[in-house]
Amino acid sequence: MARTRAHRRRQTLRIVVALVVTLVILVFGREVSRSAHQENSARLSENLSFSSVASTLLTQENSFDTQLATLLTTGSHLTRPQFAVQLSELTQEVSAWRNVAGLMMTPVLSPNLNVTLSQATVIRVTDYDTMLAYVAQALSLSGPTTSNSGPSLGAAQLSLSATAASWGSQRHQLSGAPGSVTLSALSNVSGKLNVPQDVATLASAPNLAATRAIVISAIQVQPAPFPAPALTLLLAPTTSMLVQVAVSNLREIAQPVSLSLVLTSASGTVQQVTMTHTLAPSTSFAFASHSFTVHSGEKGTFSVTLNGLPAAPGLHHSRTYALSVSPTGAG
Repeated sequence: MARTRAHRRRQTLRIVVALVVTLVILVFGREVSRSAHQENSARLSENLSFSSVASTLLTQENSFDTQLATLLTTGSHLTRPQFAVQLSELTQEVSAWRNVAGLMMTPVLSPNLNVTLSQATVIRVTDYDTMLAYVAQALSLSGPTTSNSGPSLGAAQLSLSATAASWGSQRHQLSGAPGSVTLSALSNVSGKLNVPQDVATLASAPNLAATRAIVISAIQVQPAPFPAPALTLLLAPTTSMLVQVAVSNLREIAQPVSLSLVLTSASGTVQQVTMTHTLAPSTSFAFASHSFTVHSGEKGTFSVTLNGLPAAPGLHHSRTYALSVSPTGAG
């Protein structure tokens, strides 16, 4: 009887152990399944988020490629300001891709297609900057700043072709992963252009030629003149006249300017000063003030002249004023 009871206890223990082991296996299996499901859900979310960002970026890059190629091949019909605006917009657009590429690096996917696209985008930004800088320099326009260690124009175009081809062979890598993501190919229109020939055509277009255009934008006189007819300076009694002139560069090129101020008294005395400055593209500049000696009751002429500029309708390069300083005691 003792043996039978011992046998039953051992059998019961084995059953209990078997049940515990079965329960552990079931719980473990459920946790593994839940973990796998959670992992798949996480990967699905990451893949779809990356797909959204990447699709937007790829669309922008392909649109940029088309726009750049169109500007290079048909831009000769534009006016210089129109061409400059489009070139500036392209320059700003491509610079923004660096930030997008940096954000795209994390989290790292499996396969790490986000890292691949991020690295390719950074390379292509440098390549496009090289092309834009080449165009800007040839036409004396503002463009992206490139380093001396950057690629040559030819190397940049070859790189654009290489990254487009490489991405084309890798863009399907997430098709078998959660989300079944397949991304667009990269176009390569700009990489195949004969850019030197296209730019030479642009540079020879008369409407894209750089022309000088600087105007007198403001003249300040102290003491402030009394109200008077146009081109007349009527001053209160004084022994000095302080003059400051501001000029504006109306073109997208740097332009040197020479400013002459001449005070000619009715008695024949002449006071003259000439100042020079190089204006950055599309900027204004105020020359330093200059003081002229005058006296009560003096009459004469005062002229402000921008030297060496071609005449152009509506552009003021010279102004001559009749000067009259009131006698002492007059209002």
